Amino acid sequence: MSNLTTHLNTGLALIGWTYIMWKSGEWMMGIALKKWAKRRKISRKQRAVEELYDAFELDTIKDGDQMKITTAKGLVIMMYRQEKP
Repeated sequence: MSNLTTHLNTGLALIGWTYIMWKSGEWMMGIALKKWAKRRKISRKQRAVEELYDAFELDTIKDGDQMKITTAKGLVIMMYRQEKP
């Protein structure tokens, strides 16, 4: 009976140890993935500028040219490319 109790206690300890290791691995991977995602994420303002750049094809503006964009509520956004020295 003592031998059976030892085996059961050892098995239970191994199951507990495995569970703890699994959960700690999940926790560490969660932290690592959150930091990675935060580093990858671009800011809201930067995303808006990139969308504006793509939507109005601002790469076509030549040196010294300007582009005016008027919103529905009367806000005017002017883009100007400086001349290179």
